[in-house]
Amino acid sequence: MALGTKFLHSLFEVAHVEFQTYDLVSQKVVFSSGLAHQLLGYSEDEYVKLSSDFYKSIVHPDDFQTLKEGIQKVIQSRKGEIIEMTVRLRRSDGIYIWVNSRQMILERSKTGCNCKIIREVEDVTRLIEIQNELEEKIRQLKIVSFKNSHLLRSPVASIIGLVDLIDQQGITSEHNMQIFNFLKQAIVKLDDVIHEINDAARVER
Repeated sequence: MALGTKFLHSLFEVAHVEFQTYDLVSQKVVFSSGLAHQLLGYSEDEYVKLSSDFYKSIVHPDDFQTLKEGIQKVIQSRKGEIIEMTVRLRRSDGIYIWVNSRQMILERSKTGCNCKIIREVEDVTRLIEIQNELEEKIRQLKIVSFKNSHLLRSPVASIIGLVDLIDQQGITSEHNMQIFNFLKQAIVKLDDVIHEINDAARVER
C-alpha cells in the first residue's frame, strides 16, 4: 500500500466517517474507506455486492424512493454541488440504522455523462433518535398545555368567578368569611400554578 493511501486510510479512520466512490454506470462501489461495511457488519466483498443498484437490497423500502430522487439530483447537479440525503440501511444482523450521505460528481465521461460520484457517509442513528425523542416530548407538552388551558383552566375560572360574586355580595359570618378567605387563597395559588405550567409547556407552533 502506497504511503499516500496509508495516510488517507488513517485519516478516514480518525474521522470516523466513510468515504467512497460510486460508479453510476456499473452502479456499484469502486472504492470504500472501509468504515461503512465494518459499521454495517458486512465483509468487504459482501458490501461491494450489496452496493449494486444503489444499495437497493439493504436500503429500507420506505427510503428507496428518497435514495432514487437523491441520485437523480446528483446526476443533474452542477460541478462542485453537494447533494445530501438521509436513509436507513440494514445491517448484517437485520437492524436498520440511519445513515446520512453527502455526495458530488467526481468524474464525468467525455460525452458529458456522469460516471462517478464521491460520497461521504456517516451513521446518524443516535441523532435521529434524539430528534424523535424531542418531537415526542414536544407532542406531550402540547397535550399537557391543551389540557391545562382548556380542561383545567375552565373550571378554575368558574370558581374564581363564583368567589368574586360572593365577595361582592359580602359574608356576615366570621367563620364563613374565614373559610371563604382560605378558598380564595387556594384558588389564587392554583391559578398561579396553571399559568406556570402554561409558561413552561408553551411551544412555538
